[in-house]
Amino acid sequence: MLYAGIVQSLKEGGFEMEKTIVFKNNRSQAVRLPKALALPEDVKCVDIIAIGRTRIISPVGESWDNWFDGENVTADFMDDREQPSEQRREHF
Repeated sequence: MLYAGIVQSLKEGGFEMEKTIVFKNNRSQAVRLPKALALPEDVKCVDIIAIGRTRIISPVGESWDNWFDGENVTADFMDDREQPSEQRREHF
């Protein structure tokens, strides 16, 4: 779902993109973010989502916020979700 939202935003021109380098810092990989694409100063921790060879970096807990705030999600999104009743199962 998040991936579909990103693809749609790319088609609509909703993203900036720049090239940068990946380098080693001790035993970890690091990415230097260009000034134009830097995270806000208050962001101290990020989530990293892996989709194949692609990595999406977003502030912790905000991965879905942009998608739900977008045009494709209406105010009544999933109000009447048809959820099956809870299944009773044997305990292990």
